[in-house]
Amino acid sequence: MPRTRIPTRLALALAAVAVALTVLVAAVALSRADDDAASVQRDPISAAATLTPRVVLFGDTLTATVDVVVDRTVIDPDEVDVRWSDVAWKPVGTPERTRRDTGATGYVRTTYVLRCLAQPCVPVRETEEVQFDAARVSYVAPVGGGTRRLTVDAGWPPLVVHSRLAGPDENRRDALAAPWRADMVSLPAVSYRASPGLVLVLLLLTGVLIVAAAGVILFRLLPEREPTPEPEPEPEPVASPLEQALALLEAPAGNNGGQDRRRALELVAEEVEGWGDDDLALTARTLAWSKETPEGDETRALAARLRAHLERTNGVPA
Repeated sequence: MPRTRIPTRLALALAAVAVALTVLVAAVALSRADDDAASVQRDPISAAATLTPRVVLFGDTLTATVDVVVDRTVIDPDEVDVRWSDVAWKPVGTPERTRRDTGATGYVRTTYVLRCLAQPCVPVRETEEVQFDAARVSYVAPVGGGTRRLTVDAGWPPLVVHSRLAGPDENRRDALAAPWRADMVSLPAVSYRASPGLVLVLLLLTGVLIVAAAGVILFRLLPEREPTPEPEPEPEPVASPLEQALALLEAPAGNNGGQDRRRALELVAEEVEGWGDDDLALTARTLAWSKETPEGDETRALAARLRAHLERTNGVPA
């Protein structure tokens, strides 16, 4: 039974679909793995503290911000309380508190506007670095079947304070030099809107789909190959004129077949006359030119004599 061959285009399309499905399954599995790992490693609360600006002159106003992120399934954002840690730098007005919820995550931001004009804030030198105590963030969380208020610290980056008084080396300072300096160390933690692993898998999937589509388009642009033609069947062997004449003489006599029999007898006479068998040639020619139409019995008898002669000579005329 012949095997069914799959067309090349269909095989290519099936291969592209199989690759795409494989990469998609890997993407979903990796995404779930990332989500599971994140859910295991994620804490129910995290806090970060920032200062704006990081470099000030004595007496300038400073903005301090504490951002708290909580898991609302564990911690109620309304129970989160933030306390300013430094005594010398006092808030100017009431701290501003804002809250925003996204799904099971709650965001609480507390903003302080601070200023210090007291003696402890005067720089001893021209420039002084101030390190505040960590902000104290308290919250209520379930512990041992009940609830308990716990605390977490949010560390502040260092603050650089410049004096407004001229130092002893003022004349040696560059007039164009600014007293500010940048802090490249205390950078915020890196955050991602989407998991890097998931993004990588999606990019790979997109690349595979693009390559597969390009392959299909290129294949469609190529000229189609015509199938290999099947070999022609071998021609059937053609019987010799003598064989055809014998077959006609051996066939039953039919209507209006007398002329064909006469011609067949004349051909047999010529053939056997060439072999040197004058007796058989005379018999065939007599039947061919007889007044009566040659009958089937006579022609069959002549054909039998001729075949017997051919068998004796192995088909080679004597």
